[in-house]
Amino acid sequence: MKPGQRGFGLLEMLLALTIGLALLTTASRVFVSAHESWRLQGMATRLQDDARLALLRMAQDIRMAGMFGCLRLEPKDFQDPADHAAFAQPLFANHDGLALVVARLPGMPGDPDWTLLTDCLSDVQVRNGRVQGQHLAVAISRHRYQLVGTVLMFRQGASNQPLIDHVRDLRVTVVGEGSEQRVDIQLTLFEPTLGIEQRHALSVAVRNPVLG
Repeated sequence: MKPGQRGFGLLEMLLALTIGLALLTTASRVFVSAHESWRLQGMATRLQDDARLALLRMAQDIRMAGMFGCLRLEPKDFQDPADHAAFAQPLFANHDGLALVVARLPGMPGDPDWTLLTDCLSDVQVRNGRVQGQHLAVAISRHRYQLVGTVLMFRQGASNQPLIDHVRDLRVTVVGEGSEQRVDIQLTLFEPTLGIEQRHALSVAVRNPVLG
């Protein structure tokens, strides 16, 4: 007769169970680590995209600030002479934001604050709102970027909307004079849940040296 085959003993079963639990724990840790890395990478990418959006938007407006046609403007050229002060200093930076008076690009939504009408020879007028003219018509708006809490707000006319959130700090500095003027922007983003901080910076040359 063949001897009976011996089955797994208690010791072998406990050993197999221990090894299985160890493998399961390791696999769980790997999964959690991979998921956490995925969350960190996703949030970091989102913050980078938000910073790029805000910086490029502000850079575009800085380049367009002070581009008011081909003739020098005087108070008498304005429908409301008090508006001349805004055009005389079309870019203003302070501790929490940036204010600009800019020529609008074609296709931008909403009505402008002013329309500049000129023949680029001798006649120039600045009228309130949107106006059609026989000669060159330049739509002009006042834009404002302001940090409110952790949200960077963008204001144009009566519209006030959030541009990006998770902003820890915004610093805008005007550097230099005349043709050497530039605007330095430092933007710090922070996501508190994952503890991610990013610092971004951009320098933009001023095309129209008209800063006060």
